[in-house]
Amino acid sequence: MIERKDFLRRIQSNIDEYGYHVTLVTGMGSPRFAYTIGCKEILGSELIFASGEFYSKDDINSIIDPIVKELKKGIDWQGVSLKINSLGSFSLSKVDKSWTRLIALGAFDFYKQNEIQALQILPDREHRTLDIPDMSGEFDVTSQPIWQSLVREWDYPVPRDSTAVTNLRVLFGEKATEVVRWELDGWEIFAGSAPDVPKEDMRVVPLGVLLGIDNSLMPAIHLKIEEGIWRDVDDLVWHAWE
Repeated sequence: MIERKDFLRRIQSNIDEYGYHVTLVTGMGSPRFAYTIGCKEILGSELIFASGEFYSKDDINSIIDPIVKELKKGIDWQGVSLKINSLGSFSLSKVDKSWTRLIALGAFDFYKQNEIQALQILPDREHRTLDIPDMSGEFDVTSQPIWQSLVREWDYPVPRDSTAVTNLRVLFGEKATEVVRWELDGWEIFAGSAPDVPKEDMRVVPLGVLLGIDNSLMPAIHLKIEEGIWRDVDDLVWHAWE
């Protein structure tokens, strides 16, 4: 584990070399998210990319860096609508301070300040999966169940770091129709037939994300290893695999 002083030294080194540092947070049942440290010195605000499982981890820097360069030109953040190669178009939205305090902990630790302005990077509608929150309003666990692990204890009877292989159709809002638990902390949850899911459409996400997207998936946590359930999209009644 990296000691705090070494971590802070790495942040400062990246700020000195690139102008900012990107912290990527994954695991422990929460959606993946990334935020900058250092952008407030050059832009007045840090940037947050909250989840967005359409994109890979490697895509995140490819999204953040062009936006930083665009803002450094002096363009007002409200006017940003940036097309980035095949990744789509991106805009910015102001982040409520309640979200910033929950997400950008490293920035608060680095600057030792009580308040930090932040902007959320938002993909266009074509690429905006349901795990991406609206951070412009005050954080509320009832309206943001996907993000409840930020403030609530994990009380599901499965490991907190449980994950599921799913497909983009589920992340865009289609109902999952097949669920199998293969390991103590591993599931497959697909819309459509698993063998028909293209590999490029598959994503590995925290199980808590899918439970937050669709609470009708709750029976998945009670499956034994190698048990499965299925349902038809017309009636959405779960049946056990025979």
